[in-house]
Amino acid sequence: MGQLLSTIFGWWRDTIDCKKKLTNEKVNLPSPITNSQQSLSSCSNVKSHDENLKIEVVGNEKKVSARPQKYIRVEETEERTSGVVGRKWRDCRSCEGEEDLEKGKGKGKEKIIIGVRRIKHYRSDHKILLVGEGDFSFSASLALAFASATNITATSLDSIEFLSTNYSRALSNINTLRSLGALVMHEVDATEMANVLPFKRMLFDRVIYNFPLAGFYRDEDREDQIRLNQRLVQLFLQNAKKMIHKDGEIHITHKSNGFFKEWNLELIASINRLVLIEEVIFHLGDYPGYNTKYGFGGDKNFDCVPSKTYKFGHRKPAEKANNRLMK
Repeated sequence: MGQLLSTIFGWWRDTIDCKKKLTNEKVNLPSPITNSQQSLSSCSNVKSHDENLKIEVVGNEKKVSARPQKYIRVEETEERTSGVVGRKWRDCRSCEGEEDLEKGKGKGKEKIIIGVRRIKHYRSDHKILLVGEGDFSFSASLALAFASATNITATSLDSIEFLSTNYSRALSNINTLRSLGALVMHEVDATEMANVLPFKRMLFDRVIYNFPLAGFYRDEDREDQIRLNQRLVQLFLQNAKKMIHKDGEIHITHKSNGFFKEWNLELIASINRLVLIEEVIFHLGDYPGYNTKYGFGGDKNFDCVPSKTYKFGHRKPAEKANNRLMK
């Protein structure tokens, strides 16, 4: 009983901290976003981390990180360029003659990639970042499908202590990921990660956030709860768009009915100068071993039907020009 009360208290404390981050003072609360009101706060940080900030020097440049001790140090020679960051981030598509094979001759010849594996929207040669993982079962599902995880970075907001205490399969999934070559990191905040190392110097083909949720607060009305969750998505997209290639994609899998549909993800993305590429019905069975866990822990799965995967990407030059003409 004592351990149960300790776990509940820890979850309650974390929920309060999360709420403080996503909430401004009452007098400044905007209304939930609707099609007729297309504005969100442009502030990229909700609360000050002055007490937690630590300065580290990389080359001749100072870097500020909220939790630098939790991140892997990136050498000054590595840059966020074509997405090749360190040995694990080799861009297979640029390695002609090593993993490409020419098929046929003359004009009809085509190139195929040897050893590339797929699962639904994802390929083993994609550089993939996953944020907000619960028991890491989704990232483990990808890794097992690929038989490799060298292109996978999987992160959680929770600490390893919380995960090991509250999800029975978390450590097993993490061990699977690491054994297959994944980079696994904890206490990573998806709403500010683009500005800290090592993420500041990384680019990905896919950034994935499954079922984002700021939490449910009994003392807040429905509109305020929607606004808090819109704020979470807004800050995540602000960060994620800095971390994808020009042809990269941001995937948000999200329940598509009732309260959740009112978040209006497409509009939030548009405000962040992102476009909806497509939305696809999500089927849990497409990802063997994936369990939809509650954020407060436990081994019970929540019902994810109906849900969709929303794919967002950068606006193309032609789309930007058309938008200017429409204005």
